[in-house]
Amino acid sequence: MLIVVIAILGVLSAIAFVVVVLWAVRRASRDRGAEMRAQFPEADLGPELGQYRGGTGDFPRTRNTSWIVLTPTTLVVRPLLGNTVALPVTEIAGTRIEKSFNTYRNGRPVLVVETGRGEIGLTVGSAEQWQAALVR
Repeated sequence: MLIVVIAILGVLSAIAFVVVVLWAVRRASRDRGAEMRAQFPEADLGPELGQYRGGTGDFPRTRNTSWIVLTPTTLVVRPLLGNTVALPVTEIAGTRIEKSFNTYRNGRPVLVVETGRGEIGLTVGSAEQWQAALVR
C-alpha cells in the first residue's frame, strides 16, 4: 500500500512539475514577444513566433523556438533560450525555401537566409512573405 501511495505522489509531482515548466515557458514567450514589439515598432515584418532551424558557418547550430522580426536594416532572431542573432540586411546574399535544413525536417517549409558567413534556417508562418520582404 505504501508503494502505491509513493508512486501516486511521484506521478502527481511529475505532472505538477510539467505544468509549472509549461506555464513558465509560455510566460517567457509572451514577455519576449511584448519586449520585441516594444523594441522594434518600425518592423517591416513580425515580430513573429517561429523556429530557428539552426545555422551553418558562424551561426549557432542549436534549433530553438524564437521571436523573429525584420526591420529596415536588420533581421533579428531572438530565441526563448540562448543568444540573439542580429543579421544586417546588407549581409543577406539570397534566400530560398526548402523542405528541410541541416537534415532536419518538420513538415513546414524552411526559409534559408544565405550570407557570406553561412546560412540560417527559419520556419515562419509564411515563408514566401518573409522571402519577398528580404529580397527587396
